[in-house]
Amino acid sequence: MQHLKTSITVILLTIVFTGVLSFEVILPYETVAIVDAEDVVEEAIDDLTEEETPTEEDPIVIDENAKVVYLTFDDGPSPDVTSHILDILKEYNIQATFFVIGNLAEQHPDILLRTWEEGHLVGNHTYTHNFRHIYGNPQNFLDEVERTDEVFSSILGTDYYKSKFIRFPGGSFGKRLQPFRQAVGEAGYISIDWNVVTGDAEGHRVSPQKQLTRLQETLQNKKEAIVLMHDSNTKQTTVEALPEIIDYLISQDYVFKTLKDYEF
Repeated sequence: MQHLKTSITVILLTIVFTGVLSFEVILPYETVAIVDAEDVVEEAIDDLTEEETPTEEDPIVIDENAKVVYLTFDDGPSPDVTSHILDILKEYNIQATFFVIGNLAEQHPDILLRTWEEGHLVGNHTYTHNFRHIYGNPQNFLDEVERTDEVFSSILGTDYYKSKFIRFPGGSFGKRLQPFRQAVGEAGYISIDWNVVTGDAEGHRVSPQKQLTRLQETLQNKKEAIVLMHDSNTKQTTVEALPEIIDYLISQDYVFKTLKDYEF
C-alpha cells in the first residue's frame, strides 16, 4: 500500500511539472471529475494520510430512555370540536389516536375520513356508547364493536384495516368487566385505557387552566403517558386547552406517538 501511495504522488507531481493544466481523475468511491491539476495534487497528497475506505451514514440512534405520550380523544367525531382538534394537531405535526363512536362516524363521515387521511389512528369506541345496552352482556358489546368496524370500512374503503384497538366507554377497569375484557381479547381486539387525564370529563366546560393542572397532577413524569381527552360537541374547552397541553408536554421532552406504536 505504501508503494502504491508513493507511485501516485510521483505521477501527480510529474503531471504538474510537465505543464498539464487539467486532466481526468478517477478515484475509488468517487465520481469522475475534471479539475485543476494543482488542486488535484494537493487533495491527493492529503488523501494519502487518510483511510481509503468509503464513508457510511451514521446509524439512527434510538433513545430507549425517551418519554412517550399518546394523545387520545374519545366520543367523536363532532363537527364543532374534532375538526378544530385536527387543525391544532396538524399545526404541531402531531398524530393522535381517536376512539370513535360508530353512529357518529355515520353522521360525520367526512371528519372520520379526514382523521384517517391525516395519519391519525382510528380506534373503536362501540356503536352507541349506551352503557345500559353494551354492558348488558359481552355479546352486546362485541356486536357493537363489529358494527362499528363495518361503518369504518364503508367510509374509509379498502385501504382501511380492521382496527384492533378499542376503548371501553368509561374504561375497562374493575372485576365486573372481566368477562367483557376476555371476550374482546378472544375476538382479537386490544382494549386500552389511560394513565393520565386532563379532567375534561369531570365537569361542564372545565377550564383550560384546570385541564392543564390535572394533566400535570396525573402525568408525574411517566415514561409512557396515555392521555384521556374528549372530542364530543360539548368539549369546546378541550380545544382551547390543547395547545397549552401540547406545549407543556414538549417542554417536558415527550415524544408524541399513536397507540399503534405502543408495546403491549
